[in-house]
Amino acid sequence: MAAMVKLRIIFSENDSRRLIFPNGMPESVNELVQQIKGQCGVNGDFRLQFMDAEFGNEFTNLESMSDIQDKSTIKVIFSSVAPVEPGEPLLPLYSSAATSRTLDDSSSLSSPGNSFDTDILSSPESTSSRATAWPDVFPIPRFSYDTQLQLDRANATFKETGALLNPDHKIKSAILDGLAETIVQYKVYLSDREFDEVAEALVTTHPCLKEPGSVTGYGGWKTSLKYKLANYRTKLRRLGCPEVTVNSLKHKPDGKCTPAYGVKKPKKAEVNYCPTYPAGETAETLEEIRVDLLSEVKKKNNDHRVAAMMEKTFALRRQEVVREAPMIADFKMRWPALFHVCEVIEWV
Repeated sequence: MAAMVKLRIIFSENDSRRLIFPNGMPESVNELVQQIKGQCGVNGDFRLQFMDAEFGNEFTNLESMSDIQDKSTIKVIFSSVAPVEPGEPLLPLYSSAATSRTLDDSSSLSSPGNSFDTDILSSPESTSSRATAWPDVFPIPRFSYDTQLQLDRANATFKETGALLNPDHKIKSAILDGLAETIVQYKVYLSDREFDEVAEALVTTHPCLKEPGSVTGYGGWKTSLKYKLANYRTKLRRLGCPEVTVNSLKHKPDGKCTPAYGVKKPKKAEVNYCPTYPAGETAETLEEIRVDLLSEVKKKNNDHRVAAMMEKTFALRRQEVVREAPMIADFKMRWPALFHVCEVIEWV
């Protein structure tokens, strides 16, 4: 049996705790994160750093469990920058919700060569909008009642005997559907590493689903997820989801009409990349508002109305940037209000 391990976990300048792992060191960084969340009641997205003796005990991002040992010091870095007061509970303080915006709208290019770490909020009227970036640790959802019940029982059996679950088609399909629905809350196009993160989180949360003979324990789940998400995008394309339709073949240049060419997708930490129009609005109605904006922006003491109209037309503006990648000069002619001081301050 593995020896007991103790780690010192630093949450803030005035809050550090000692965590005890009676069954030994967690096998992966993701498992350590889950243990910290469970034992300390922490909610939200965060990453871990360890005290690196090779660099004067400065904190360095923890990428491998081989970097730490018994009685190592770990620092928790939250995605949010909410202040922490001594004695306050951790649970409500750290939220992964986005609260800032940047001026990605005014970019003259929307090509892969231009990477903007943006965090964009859109009109609250758009029900399919995303206001949260990809999490550091992917949150595995609770599945349908019968599926969750079988997983809970299989996890209990795994802890007692080490027996793995061989999920039938129905259970596997329910799991993949649940994961896909959670994934698209963040993005519809994932990198290979992000597929790894989802699959690893799945077998960490439900160890009974680990695959015997697989090097990682989740290789088959990763492959199945790729197919499931591709099928899910097909559904979204039929429903007119702009983030998917922007990559349809009819929008590709002549002679390059292949699915893999020039796929437009969010950059790192970019959310609401290509949102849908607000409820009850169409491209035509939003274009009318844009035209009205050209005269409204010239009026004095009209900042409040201009701001409301700019917020209303956010989705139209984003789709224009993503689909057409206009030059800044042309974009400024169509959206002069975006370059006014009050709007620039709003986006910074």
